[in-house]
Amino acid sequence: MASPVTALEQRAGIKNFEPFKYINTINSLAGGDVTKWDTVLNLPYHTVLTKLLLNKTEAAYQKRYGELMKE
Repeated sequence: MASPVTALEQRAGIKNFEPFKYINTINSLAGGDVTKWDTVLNLPYHTVLTKLLLNKTEAAYQKRYGELMKE
């Protein structure tokens, strides 16, 4: 499940990435290196899903940790 888009993301122009659809995810998993796109595309489905879940979990942790540090 995708996280909701924040007002700040909307103002920054997140919609500009919509035409690229799944390539956004491929590019992210490849670390922005276009020469690694095929490698990512050839990964087993469960490996990609596990990595995406890990990324989501890490981001949620970092966000919460940052919030707690501000308290």
